[in-house]
Formats: sequence, C-alpha cells, structure tokens
Amino acid sequence: MNPASVLEPFPAPSNKQTFLLDWELTMKCNLDCTYCGTGENGGHDNTTKHPKLADCLASLDFMYTYVDLYMQYRIPSLRSVILNVYGGESLHHPDIVAILQAARDKHRQYQGKWALQITTTTNAIIPAKKLERIIPLVDHFTASYHTENSTKQKQQFKDNLLLLKTFKNSLKCIVLMHTEPTKFADAQQMITWLNENKIEMLPRQLDHPEVWDQFKYDQKQVVWFNKLYQSKNHQTTLELDATAKQTDLTQVGRACCGGRQVCTDQNFSQRHFFVDNKFTDWSCSVNWFFLFIKQVNGKIYVNKDCKMNFDGTVSPIGNLNNTAELLQQLQTQLTTGTVPVMQCKKESCWCGLCAPKARERSTYDHIIKKYQSNYTDNSLIPLKN
Repeated sequence: MNPASVLEPFPAPSNKQTFLLDWELTMKCNLDCTYCGTGENGGHDNTTKHPKLADCLASLDFMYTYVDLYMQYRIPSLRSVILNVYGGESLHHPDIVAILQAARDKHRQYQGKWALQITTTTNAIIPAKKLERIIPLVDHFTASYHTENSTKQKQQFKDNLLLLKTFKNSLKCIVLMHTEPTKFADAQQMITWLNENKIEMLPRQLDHPEVWDQFKYDQKQVVWFNKLYQSKNHQTTLELDATAKQTDLTQVGRACCGGRQVCTDQNFSQRHFFVDNKFTDWSCSVNWFFLFIKQVNGKIYVNKDCKMNFDGTVSPIGNLNNTAELLQQLQTQLTTGTVPVMQCKKESCWCGLCAPKARERSTYDHIIKKYQSNYTDNSLIPLKN
C-alpha cells in the first residue's frame, strides 16, 4: 500500500500544471526497439498506415474544442496547453509539416483564452533537411535516445541534437536505460555526451508489463538508479533495494515523465523525485490535465497509460467518429457541475503520476480547489475571462 494519502506536484513556476494533449499521430516508426511493444497497446506498429491528413486536421479541431471547455474552469494562471505530437515516430509522417502548421493556425481563434505550446517526442532519426523545416513549427523537442540504434543512427541522433541546439529550440533528451549491461553502459556514455554538450537530459527506467521479465535491472544498475534518484532533487520518498539480484522498477516506484518534483500529504516543504506509484481506488484528477488521442484507430482516452474511464473500467471515453456527442456530454457536465471523479483501478501509475490525487474522496475535494478555484464538492461555476 502507498504510505502516502495525497500526492500533488510541487508548486513552482517550473512545475506548472498544464493540460497535456497527447496525440499519437501515427504508429509507424523507423525503429523497432525490442522494449517497445507492438500492436494496438504497444508503442508502435509498422503494419499500420499513416493516418490521412484530412483526418488529422479534424482531430486537431476536436482536441482544441475539448480542451477549450476545460480551460473555462481553470484559474487563469493554469490556462496553458501542451500539444505533444508523437508516435510511433511522428516526424516520420509524410504530412508532418502541414500538420504542425495547421496546429499553429487553428490555435489562433483561442489566443487570449489559453496559451499553446507545441512539442514533439521523437527519436530524432530523420534527415537534417526535413528537421530544419520542422524546427520553426515546434516549441519544444523531447528526443528519446535508444541504445538499440545502429552506429550510423546514433551519430545522426547526435548531429540532429546539435542542430536543434544551434537553432536554440527548447530541447530535452530522455535516455532510455536498457537493462542489458553493454547497452546500459552505452546509455551512460550518451549521458556523458549530453552533459558535455550542455543538453538537458533525463535518464529513465524502462516501463513495461510484468510479463517482460527480460527487462529487470541487476544490482549494479539499481545502485546507479538509487544514487541518481537520491541526488536528483531534494530527496526521494523511497529507498531502492540494492540487495535484490534483479528488480522490476515499475513495481517499486516511479519518477514523473517530465521530471516534475511532487509532494506527499500536503507537505510542501519537502519535494520528491521518485515516489511509490500505487494508487488503486484513489480519486484522481487525471481528466483535468490529460487527453490522449490514438489517431490510427480513433480511440479517445483520458490518459495514454492509465486509460481509465469514469465508469471504473480501462476503456476509451469516446471515438473520433462521435466527437460531437462527447463534446456535448462534457459541456453539459461542466455546466451542471456533474463531471465524474476518476477512481483509479490500475495496479501502478505511469504517465499521469503528476495529476493531483488523494486516497480519500473528501481530501480530493479539498485539494482540487487549488486548481479549479470554483470547485466545491464537485460543483462547478465557469470562471470569467
């Protein structure tokens, strides 16, 4: 059982709670990493086709309308949206330039109501000329380093990161720490290179279902992670067990995907980087901070990892074929103050960890007021612009 009863992000400008529109634009990828699952629930599927441009543009219209409804109920300082375009490999989509341009153009009607930042999560294995066309359209790049790349691809990755740095775009590199010893060492070498080139980076453990037994970390690797997490920020809630021969870190705890510091039990004098990630039956505000669109099959989820629905099941909340119905339902719920509160039924939390949550519903009703100042026992009144 999680020893804490409440979890919230540490309140700081750099830790700002935005609304994340996670858009899985395509499932096709130019890599095929063994730790990235395939099929509908995997991270890529090269048997699929790139979604059509017209369908992608329609999805943008829906996402902006959806998030605009939520923005009406957030305090002004939190009316900020991030559109994260990824895959598969989103920059591998043949119409990516037109899609990113449309993302900017379609936001114009919402300027003054909420701010938009366009980001992309990419393996950065694309031709430099194509990247140069994309750079002006993206505010922030998150580049993922994969140790299973070829030598040529690893060099292309470095070259493209240096190109991004030259253009002074906001850039961060996520280094996927492979469990195989030589690949783990490869990832460590990349960390050294990133530090030498003053590129922000975040080492990350591999998240995977329990059946992927081949991706457990050995004692030496756990000690490395433990030192990382203990030194990353002020402190951690958990101490990793370095005595076990192998450890599935996803069953021990987790750091926030974006590196956010979090606080437990409303103690904001202490910040944590790595925390217990078990929140079964907790009340969670994930729907107030996330939306996930799976473009390839049209499924709409609240969050890309938990995929929780308001009825307590792991399922979509709608489909791109019935967006009008979904939007009308949400508008009615927001207007009447009847938006259901998400109750987690998952064994562990991955993406969505930073969403404020509490073990007891009464505590949740109390803490959520800080994010929706007009929230009182799940009763909502639209905030004035």
